[in-house]
Amino acid sequence: MDWNAVASTLIESAEKAEGSADGAWSLNDGQRRSVMALAHRITKNGVVIADEVGMGKTRIAVTLARAVIEQGGRVAVLVPPGLGFQWQQEMHEGGVECPPLLRSLEQYFKPWDISQGASPSWSAQEVVLLSHQIANWRIGEGTRAPYWSLLPLLYATWRKVCDGRYPRHFHAAPELSDPRIRAAAEDIVAWAEREGGIPVDFLNRLVTEAPWPAAMNAGEYRSGTDLRIALERAVGIGLGFFDLIIIDEAHKSRGDATGLSRVLNNVALTPADGRKLAMTATPVELDAEQWQDVLDRIAIETADGRFLPDHEQTSLAISSYEKAVDAVKAQPNDAEKRANFRAAARAFEKTLAPYLIRRDKRESQSVQTFALHSGLSPHAYRRERQLIIDPTTLSPAWQQAICAAEALSIAAAQGTSPAAQRLRLTVGSGHGIAKVIDQLQQDDIEDSEQMAADRSAENMTNSESSRSQRVDWWLSVLRQTLTNKDALLDHPAIQVAVQEIENADARGEKVLVFGRYTAPMKMLVDLLNARQMLRALRDNRPWPQSGVRESEHDAVKAAQRQLKILSDESIDSINAQLKVQYEGLEARRQTARDHLFNNLRAGLEAHPDNSAAKLLLGAFVSNPVGQAAVTRAVMELISRDEASPQEWADAFVNLVDAAMDREDTDERGEAGLNEAGAAALWPKLAERFDDEYRNPQGGFARLMYGETKHVTRRLLQLAFNRQDSFPRVLVAQSVVGREGLNLHKACRTVLLLHPEWNPAVVEQQIGRVDRLGSRWEQLLDAAIANGVRGTDLPRIEILPIVFQGTYDEHNWMVLKSRWDALRAQLHGTVLHVPDVNEDPLLRDLATEINSAAPNFSPTPPPI
Repeated sequence: MDWNAVASTLIESAEKAEGSADGAWSLNDGQRRSVMALAHRITKNGVVIADEVGMGKTRIAVTLARAVIEQGGRVAVLVPPGLGFQWQQEMHEGGVECPPLLRSLEQYFKPWDISQGASPSWSAQEVVLLSHQIANWRIGEGTRAPYWSLLPLLYATWRKVCDGRYPRHFHAAPELSDPRIRAAAEDIVAWAEREGGIPVDFLNRLVTEAPWPAAMNAGEYRSGTDLRIALERAVGIGLGFFDLIIIDEAHKSRGDATGLSRVLNNVALTPADGRKLAMTATPVELDAEQWQDVLDRIAIETADGRFLPDHEQTSLAISSYEKAVDAVKAQPNDAEKRANFRAAARAFEKTLAPYLIRRDKRESQSVQTFALHSGLSPHAYRRERQLIIDPTTLSPAWQQAICAAEALSIAAAQGTSPAAQRLRLTVGSGHGIAKVIDQLQQDDIEDSEQMAADRSAENMTNSESSRSQRVDWWLSVLRQTLTNKDALLDHPAIQVAVQEIENADARGEKVLVFGRYTAPMKMLVDLLNARQMLRALRDNRPWPQSGVRESEHDAVKAAQRQLKILSDESIDSINAQLKVQYEGLEARRQTARDHLFNNLRAGLEAHPDNSAAKLLLGAFVSNPVGQAAVTRAVMELISRDEASPQEWADAFVNLVDAAMDREDTDERGEAGLNEAGAAALWPKLAERFDDEYRNPQGGFARLMYGETKHVTRRLLQLAFNRQDSFPRVLVAQSVVGREGLNLHKACRTVLLLHPEWNPAVVEQQIGRVDRLGSRWEQLLDAAIANGVRGTDLPRIEILPIVFQGTYDEHNWMVLKSRWDALRAQLHGTVLHVPDVNEDPLLRDLATEINSAAPNFSPTPPPI
């Protein structure tokens, strides 16, 4: 690969991408500077782009991918499993087409499945999106042959090439009869013969080292075995060599044995002159040494046998800087410690600068504008306000629950019962009584993904203790206190969240809520919807629900009690009122359905580039399945009856884009969607719309958790990003919603139902609304245009719920301390700068120290 030519292409792209009056795909000034800096670094080594959340790292990576392809190279992008849709969309907008995210071996063998029609092999694709978990196969005794038979088939096929015959008993092995995998093995061998070098070396080693017939035993492919590693590399050879590997969320799954590391080491293969680009907003989470994990992921071996980055050199610079930070924070007035800090910071910057590009929000035009007109520090554009729960104001039952939960926080660390082991994880994760109470309502199935993430993050194991009886006793006290369903619906944290959310809604604001376990999140969603429903009935406003489901009865009764609205009405009476008003809503929808096709046709005439949407509309007209669901979906997105055809068409285009799934490429085809493909695809899309919109239910608040389908997540993202549409509140499970989702276009408020222990996770959560083009940026521009200045300027609001005087409060203080350490590593904020009216000496010292912090922002381009 000619990396100098790639660098020239990057520089040319940066120069061409300056501004774009027509709104076409372009780079902003900061992204252009990053592309320039990337051009100078990529010729020598791999690079880490560590820009803060929401500053457009993906667009920079797409620019590099496009440059590599233009120079005849191939690109692999390693993506968390839930982000394939976003990456495919970003690539398309950047002029790069690629297949959907490759997640499984079933997908892997699809190009060789003759029954599905011919398609290009993976090695012929210019770009391949690979899931971080593509190599997470569970193989053991009894595992079906398609999961492991590629390796023995490669062995046998190469033996035939080298020796002119297959190994003994090959033809008698039914496990090796799958025509897809046979075709794959033959294709890989043919490619290896053409390619030579490493592929041939691998196949030669396979012949000499792979045990036959032991390779026919599924049990030999357990994780970590020699044959498992050989199988992973066999799959990798089938993908071909990649000149560039882009690693999204490169901080994930640290360690050599993780799924991402196995993909990097064995599956995504590069030639000797290949490069890696790592992307992460949080290369450091809890420990400065975590820099090394990310740097190791971009390592390359030079022609003279050296590795870049040099592990020993970077490790020394990182540890020295960390010690200097701790020392100067402890004694900022010590001149010697300040001098040591400046020296360590310069060494840290010099050592990492060849490999690292990082822009933070201080470079954002909006943040700079905020600081200029507010008179505050740049970081003050985010405002953190704790929602304090004072236990002394609660009922005796809840005070007893809090005392029991606090006791459990002490006793659970050595308990042995399953509940105690959960609580040990809770306390170890830094969560106090709110989390302890909620975990009693935890669902092992629905919360499995979140629980697995918690265990992985803490790397905890279960312990034995003779004190488990004490844990069980406190558990029984807590359970007895919370047996009343009404008590759970009056959960103090839920009540505070409801009040804050409804206040924000009254101001016209949407709210993004992060929780961890589904029971309290469902409780919050049901209660919010029930309260809004009662208000709508009281005020004779439409409510998109024809009746109360049985699962919502308790929430409705609690809402009646709390609001004193329709408090004497039975559920049957409420259902009767809902039915009457819903009939009126359905009449309006019927009128809209009568004009749906005409509105969409007229609106799409103004969309010359949306040929796919026009083809799908044609298929919809010919086969009008899903008409009711599509009408309801569009009406909810536009949120008013007198919308223009253009608005109807815009909503329809966004809907079909969000409903597209990775399996839909058969209909789209390599050359794009045609009339026949649209006719085959529409019934699938209609079924998805029907699944999402057929149930008459409220939608003021919606839940997104591990069991939420990916299509539903995209539709929720679409609706939440529209200012006037439902949902007004999105309650997201942390492990599901904290990465990859763009939820910023209509929301600037993040409520933390369960504050995290890891500041990097909180950064990711806030980053869902703190992005380019956010509602906050729009409100800021409008406020300044209207003459607003100082502390009245709008901000991004961060609202953690904290039980005062409990472990919760301690946990939040620990989190803030860790957050400060993170800012010292990533944001150049070693010491907090006091306000003007505070200690002037400390202000001067903080300014001096912070100005000496390392800076990895790219310099202005040489134009």
